[in-house]
Amino acid sequence: MLFRLLIVLLITLSTSHLWAKPFLLVSLPDEKHIAVFEINSRTGQLTHVRNHKTESDPGPMSVSQDGEVLFLSLRNAGGLASFAIDHQTGELKHLSTINVDQDPAYHWQDYSGNWLITAYYHTGRVSVHAVDGQGRLNSKASFFGETALNAHGVAATRDNRFVYIPHTGPNLIVQFGFNDQTGQLTTLENGSLISAEKTGPRHLATHPTKPWLYGDYEQGNKAVFYEIRPDGLLNTKQVISSVPDDWPNGKGATARMTLSEDGRFVYVANRGHNSIATFRITPRTGELSTVGIYATEPNPRSFAISPSGKWLYAGGQDSGKIAVFKRNRRTGVLTRIDTIDTGQRPWWLQIIE
Repeated sequence: MLFRLLIVLLITLSTSHLWAKPFLLVSLPDEKHIAVFEINSRTGQLTHVRNHKTESDPGPMSVSQDGEVLFLSLRNAGGLASFAIDHQTGELKHLSTINVDQDPAYHWQDYSGNWLITAYYHTGRVSVHAVDGQGRLNSKASFFGETALNAHGVAATRDNRFVYIPHTGPNLIVQFGFNDQTGQLTTLENGSLISAEKTGPRHLATHPTKPWLYGDYEQGNKAVFYEIRPDGLLNTKQVISSVPDDWPNGKGATARMTLSEDGRFVYVANRGHNSIATFRITPRTGELSTVGIYATEPNPRSFAISPSGKWLYAGGQDSGKIAVFKRNRRTGVLTRIDTIDTGQRPWWLQIIE
């Protein structure tokens, strides 16, 4: 009996992510492919292993909650695609492509793993599509509704009850109730959170353990801290600059922002200033304090942190290069250690493991 249990355990381990390798995927829309780089977990070094051709120009990517499926925006074609991930080779096996709306700017699979929620930049809409057990997208949306122009991100509370869609044009976050049994979004009463002119909420990320939400103001070059109330509505608690005090007001724009997996640091990309700003999250209050601002390649639209938390990769859209940083997991400090070529206009960086 013990022998059988050991055999089952070995089989389970051999098919798990225990032996998985980390890979960095880079969307290159001008070349209509995704560049695949293997990450050396010890040194952070990137090695190009292949290019994965796509049916149209690839844009933003996201990974399913179980890590098995990659979702991809085909922005100009107005499509969403899904791929099974080979964790040993980084190869992508096509599962499905569906026609949606123009310019799907961001998507995220909900915590139940049953739905893909997508924001559409040009049309100002949000959709919810079912995802089956194999990672295939249902072509018929369970929800498709208008919000406002320049919808640019998706975030949700950890209990899956509330969803937030930021909009860079009208300075707006629309706050929804979410039914993860039916895939329906319902705008909350007083659910429009409007910020000041020329702020432009762009991306949002939920803290892993606290009722806190973090974001960035695209036009304002700011990081933002929100408190999530029990009714799902947001209170803006803090706005802090992501660029130095002497940087000209209104020049440049933020892009990607995210949290470290441990919920201790926020990172914001500054286009124009060409940098990554790092903020420490105060454990008791959730407020942000600046750790440092670190130079990248020109126009850092997207960046990604390795699963180990030891490396950060920032794409330079205007240079066709990636800045490689060593990341101090205790302090959040970034140290640039390498620069590599990617191809034209790296649009989105996504790590799979």
